[in-house]
Amino acid sequence: MTAIAIPARTREAEARPRRTSRRRARGGHLALVEVPERVRDRRRVLVAVGSVAVLALFTIVAFHALLAQSQVAIDRLEQQTSTAQRRYEQARYDHASLASPERIVQRAAELGLVPPAGPPTAIPVAGELPTPSQGTASTLHGWTEVKPTLADSP
Repeated sequence: MTAIAIPARTREAEARPRRTSRRRARGGHLALVEVPERVRDRRRVLVAVGSVAVLALFTIVAFHALLAQSQVAIDRLEQQTSTAQRRYEQARYDHASLASPERIVQRAAELGLVPPAGPPTAIPVAGELPTPSQGTASTLHGWTEVKPTLADSP
């Protein structure tokens, strides 16, 4: 068997009851320490800078969300525009194919129309000819009589 030697200080410390923290607090060993003004100012500045940084971050996120929504709307409008352009081009193609001379001749043949035997001739019409109008336009004739009735309208 081997013996272990325990130093005297350790034995005395084990035998002595431990002090409680309550006694320390009542003993007056604690003192209220004033925080220096410089430290308080630094804290205030740090809180202000942190608040501004958080606010700036939220503002950036809000603008990013607004940009994303606007981009979605722009994409939707571009899609509608391209669809309308395709329909317009298809309508132009359909009109051109229906108005082509070959199509008109084919449709006339389906209806039973035949080409004329000769070129068209002018046929004189009996009766009086209308007289040509005086000047270039007849719409301003009598405007002095009409103008007072239009005074209240633009």
